[in-house]
Amino acid sequence: MKRLVILISSILILQSSFLSAQPSLDDKVYGLLIGSAIGDAAGGPTEFAPPERSFWSTTNQKITPQDLDELGALFKLRDYPRPIEPFGVWENQPPAGTITDDTRLKMIFFDALEASSGKITEKDMARATLNFGDHLPEKYQAINKEWMKEIGFASRWALGERENAYPTERIWGGVPTVMGSMAFLPVAALYPDNPREAYKKTYELGYFDNGIAKDINSTIVAGLANALSEGGSWESVIETIRTTDPFNYNGTLYVNRATTQWLDRALSIAERADGNIAQLYHLLESELQTTYWWEAWVPLVVVFAVAEFTEGHPMASMQIILEFGHDTDSYMQVMGAFLGALHGSNVFPEGMIDTVNTQMKTQFGEDVNDWMELVEAYREKK
Repeated sequence: MKRLVILISSILILQSSFLSAQPSLDDKVYGLLIGSAIGDAAGGPTEFAPPERSFWSTTNQKITPQDLDELGALFKLRDYPRPIEPFGVWENQPPAGTITDDTRLKMIFFDALEASSGKITEKDMARATLNFGDHLPEKYQAINKEWMKEIGFASRWALGERENAYPTERIWGGVPTVMGSMAFLPVAALYPDNPREAYKKTYELGYFDNGIAKDINSTIVAGLANALSEGGSWESVIETIRTTDPFNYNGTLYVNRATTQWLDRALSIAERADGNIAQLYHLLESELQTTYWWEAWVPLVVVFAVAEFTEGHPMASMQIILEFGHDTDSYMQVMGAFLGALHGSNVFPEGMIDTVNTQMKTQFGEDVNDWMELVEAYREKK
């Protein structure tokens, strides 16, 4: 009996030690926010540029767990060899850690969240979008106006204005884009472990999402809400994306749900790649059915194909997406958010976190720690 008590006590001590090592909700939320910014900053320098590919992504051999470790060790932030661009960086050839429009849209989201005292609506988001220039340095005013031109037409329309405005459905020619997944990943932090409400709020706010992008981008955020839960995993995230459907897209007459079809395609691509990164890239290139590489389904497929391929290896997943190319920052900011939400901020090197947050503060006066305060103030309380 005494031996049994000792054994049970030992098990409880080990279990307690394991649980204490798990990231807290706050650390998962911080991981989501900073992970997304890291992904954006890491992918920005190579966005739509010919990718530099390592041995591991060009060989015909299968990659091993050790190879994944070596590949992941290559992941780093890079300086930008790029000029000022409306949808890119707003400094000429800026230092490593500089963010692009993927993170600027999150800045707008947090502006709207604060201005609305947490009761954010579509109109709050549209108003904050148009007012983004109000607190920018003078040197960014001209480039912000260029960035805002197309977005501004839809934003004014969403506010009920008709002068210098066009219907929201017109934005980007009606193409279903990644814009909702750029702006609204933080919505998951307001509804941790409540994917249905995270989905509904994303759907409500996304006046610039068209067609199937409304559902795809909302399910990505729903998946992130699940990732924030205790015990969240890639498997539970995938199941959440499949089953979170408050507006019954699965029951639409005559058509299949595009989100589910693309998720299935992602998992199939990973399986058929059979451990070879070059084959993974070939399948993605040939089966994504993309024209612009920023359609809404592209990050969904890229992120989940890569996560399945690497069996969730964090830094190898980031490096594989970086070497894939195309709209790298938009894919990597989604992957970074999922990695941070699942594992906490410690999944990223501390120096990387500091570099990105420092550049955000230096260039835009934005601090992820301030975002955390807003999340804490306004997230759903149980």
